[in-house]
Order: sequence, then C-alpha cells, then structure tokens
Amino acid sequence: MVENFRPGTLERLGIGPDVLLKRNSNLVITRVSGFGQTGPYKDRPGFASIAESMSGLASISGEPDGPPMLPPIALTDEVTGVVAAFATMVALHSKVGQVVDVNLLETMFQMMGPLISVYMLTGEQQPRLGSQLPYTVPRGVYQCSDGKWVGVSASSDTIAARVTEVLGCADDERFTTFTGRVANREELNLLMIKFCAQRDSQTVLQIFTDAQAAIGPVLSMAEISSDPHFAARQAISIVGATPMQGLLASLSGTPGELRWEGRALDADGPEIRKNLWNH
Repeated sequence: MVENFRPGTLERLGIGPDVLLKRNSNLVITRVSGFGQTGPYKDRPGFASIAESMSGLASISGEPDGPPMLPPIALTDEVTGVVAAFATMVALHSKVGQVVDVNLLETMFQMMGPLISVYMLTGEQQPRLGSQLPYTVPRGVYQCSDGKWVGVSASSDTIAARVTEVLGCADDERFTTFTGRVANREELNLLMIKFCAQRDSQTVLQIFTDAQAAIGPVLSMAEISSDPHFAARQAISIVGATPMQGLLASLSGTPGELRWEGRALDADGPEIRKNLWNH
C-alpha cells in the first residue's frame, strides 16, 4: 500500500500500520511525506519547492552574484516517486511486512552527494556557480553565433584533453591538469565562450563530436518532440490520445507498457479493499 498523507492521518482514520499489519503481516506500507514520519518537522505541510529550499539545492543553484534559485519543475516530486517505487520493491523482495518511510526532504538531500561530508570535514561550502561545477572545467552552456546554445562537460581528464585540443590550448600548462583547469577556470571558460560565439551551433557540435568530446545541443520540448534519437528509443509514447514520456527503463526479457492515460478516482479501490481486508 502506498500513501502520501501527512503523518498521523492513517492513525486518525483507524487504519495505521499497526492495524494493517495485524490484518496482513506481509503487507508493505510505503508512506511518502514532506519530512518523514518522525522528527520535529513531520507535521509541517511539504511540497517539492520546500524540500528543494531546505535540502541545500537552492543554496547552490543560481549565478554567483544572484539569489538562490529553485528548479523550474517539480524535480523532488519526480525523484521521490522513483525512490519510493525502488524502496517498495526492495521491501517486497525482503518478504517482510514493514513500513517504508520516504520523504521529499531527504530524497533531495541525498542528491547533494558529498556536499555535507565536505562541509562537516573541512568547513567548505559549495558556492553558486551558475551552470558550472567546482570540479569540472569547462562545464556549462554556451551560445553559438546562430543564437543557439550547446552544453559542454569535461568531467574526465580524457575528455578535458579533447576539449582543450579543440580549443587550441592543449599545450597550455594551465589546462593540462585537473587542478590547473580549476585554478584557471575563468580563462578556460572564456576560450570556450569565444570558440562557440565564432561558430554556428551545427559547426560546434560537429567539431566536438568528431573529436569525441562531450557536447549536446540545448533542446526545447518542441525540438525533443521531433528528435530522431528520442523517436528511435520510443522515449515519447502515445497513450490514448495523450503523448507522454515512455517507460523509465527498458527490460529486454519482460518489457512493460503504458496501459492508460490516468485512472479514474477509486478505479481500483474496490479490488484493493477486498484484497486488503480478506487477509
């Protein structure tokens, strides 16, 4: 069973985990909330934007001289849904009836990677860097002469060497090492900006692709809807009359399918209640 009421709601309705597990000791109860089933914030209303604000994401998002920023989509909702599904499957695999406690705040906090470790061990905090990363240079989006944008990342020494070769600065000792590129971030980033500004996007994409350097166009939804790779991967499915994202993962032996656009309210309620109370 999956529910996303505020903590305590099931208990007030008389169907808390203790009651449900007494009726069905093998039941897995996944509870999705803003802040978890325990702790001083558990009774607060929680939404994706609040989790993104409190998890550290907003504090590192935005331009260096600008305010913290929130993502323009319900990012936490999407990620938490995947986490809840995964945790539920793990609990089912254990064959032990139990409660799975998933919340928006900690899901987003997990996405912060090593940032809490770095701070608690060294006192350092990651600053806002726009589209850049502290440890990857160059990394960001760059505008080409035709007004279109490309995304570039040099997240490994191998790729970084290819990028500097394309930029014509492979022999510059400032850019041959990880620490050198980070120390000379502004200079290398400026070379990247100039390179793109002097060429149209298709030329930039082709040069980087030929050099096996990591690059991709910044695509809008309009462009994605007609992109050949998305089409070949069936990343966009038509369900009923509604186009939507396809399945998140492709299974070779047991492929899934999207069966409906959306279920009517309580469509499965009678069957669920029957199965639940008959155990």
